[in-house]
Amino acid sequence: MKPKLIAIVGPTASGKTALGIEIAKLIGGEVISVDSRMVYRGMNVGTAKPEGEWKTEEIQIGGRIDQLFGARKEFFVEDVPHWGIDLVEPDQEYSVATFKTYAEKKIAEIVKRKHIPILVGGTGLWLSAVIDNLDLSSTPSDEKLRAELEEKSLGDLFHEFKKLDPVGAEQIDRENKRRVVRALEVTLLTGKPFSQLQTRGISKYDVLQIGIAVDRETLNERINDRVDEMIAKELVTEVRSLKEKFGCTIESMTGIGYRQVCEFLEGRSSLKDAIEEIKKDSRHYAKRQMTWFKRDERIQWVKNAKEAIGFVETFLQ
Repeated sequence: MKPKLIAIVGPTASGKTALGIEIAKLIGGEVISVDSRMVYRGMNVGTAKPEGEWKTEEIQIGGRIDQLFGARKEFFVEDVPHWGIDLVEPDQEYSVATFKTYAEKKIAEIVKRKHIPILVGGTGLWLSAVIDNLDLSSTPSDEKLRAELEEKSLGDLFHEFKKLDPVGAEQIDRENKRRVVRALEVTLLTGKPFSQLQTRGISKYDVLQIGIAVDRETLNERINDRVDEMIAKELVTEVRSLKEKFGCTIESMTGIGYRQVCEFLEGRSSLKDAIEEIKKDSRHYAKRQMTWFKRDERIQWVKNAKEAIGFVETFLQ
């Protein structure tokens, strides 16, 4: 039998984190974050990283202290173990292929502990890589072509990619130049849309996907409130500290929130304008997330925790 796996999906600010914790407490689960920004250390406020604490748990063999084997460092949020958080420094590269390997290893560990893995997040490609066992074998790079692409503006690159791969354009982080360059490079080298090259393999897991349905007006209000809360929690201070250490041109700093505050800190916009841009870009990002998830007919859409728990109980019986 395939290991059972639960995935909580939905757009930003829809309540995925809280629902994941509630279900984990109910069934004895451990959460794996599926968020391409929460992997970076020090990027807390702008990624809406859940507040928790790191603990070191002793691992024993046979339950005897004198047979102490080692220790495992875990991040707990409301006493629920969370994985996939603070994995690398902001200037380190972290790809979907790297995450797939990491997540599969963690799932195996959680299952071995007789707990239920719960994947929580809105990075659709990362989730699909795990639950659909995507073939992420890389296409060889062409240094000359890549250099030519790097010379172009992000806007021109995305426009060219969108013409060649409309589906991929809806999925990709359009503000991440490195990823757009790579997707366009692969598309040009293979003659096939980048989105079609990520083929599904045989799934390793028995998966229940739960999507949180929130009407557009309510979601936009939540996004606006979340951004205001981020500013109150000193997002500007966080970005300033990261800017001083890493600069604003590294990939992780192109994310929503960090990019706009960088523009403010560099004197290219007012703080008021930066805040409005964060809200606008977050709303657009949420729309793209829903476009991605709505294509997956396997997702069970719910309006509240009670409905979600009903699906979980049936799934685990």
